[in-house]
Amino acid sequence: MVQKGPVEFKGKLNGLYLNCDPNESFDSIFNFLKIVLDERGSFYKGSKIIGVKGQTFNYKQKAQIEALIYDQYGIEVETLEAFEVKKREPLTVKEATPLEAIKPEIKPELKPVTHAEPNTKVSDTHFVFGTMRSGKSVHFPGHVVVIGDVNPGAEVVAEGNIIVLGRILGFVHAGSAGNDQAIIIANLLKPTQIRISTYISVPPSDDAPIHSNVPEKATVTHGEIRIEACH
Repeated sequence: MVQKGPVEFKGKLNGLYLNCDPNESFDSIFNFLKIVLDERGSFYKGSKIIGVKGQTFNYKQKAQIEALIYDQYGIEVETLEAFEVKKREPLTVKEATPLEAIKPEIKPELKPVTHAEPNTKVSDTHFVFGTMRSGKSVHFPGHVVVIGDVNPGAEVVAEGNIIVLGRILGFVHAGSAGNDQAIIIANLLKPTQIRISTYISVPPSDDAPIHSNVPEKATVTHGEIRIEACH
């Protein structure tokens, strides 16, 4: 049986979180995690990871953990962001107040509420933390920012811009309500299909590497979607 080490799985009603020793190195945590999963991976299969407590991992470290947990053991990773365990507040007993000491509450005079003009448009941004795997989709009437990859079989549809701090390998559609000025930016643009407004493009399949050091941007230029380096 695996002895207690620098990382362990803790359960909540909506999933599991990784409880990490804040004083241990990433290598120590990652290596012990492999030992735990080698012995009990089948027990956790079908669960999902909803956060991390005790450590903060960078993008590369999160990718390593996710590849181990999901790709090798089939445990879904919803997020590897910080998870806060909420403590219950202690119950307090208040002293009884004599009835004669209770004064009636004087309510202030209500003033009519003025409403904004009906044409006022509020811009908003939706954040997705973690890699979007096959079958996952996001449809949002504003901008969408994904902190992770958009894998094949996943899709992102936004009426505004789409920013992906990772790779786009699935389906993306920016400016879905007809905005030709919408843009798509990612560390790598290699989608199954890309759309901006009413324009559609299917990048050619080639042997180009799926890693890039320069972000890429897709825009509508002269009636077609163009992908270029984002400087």
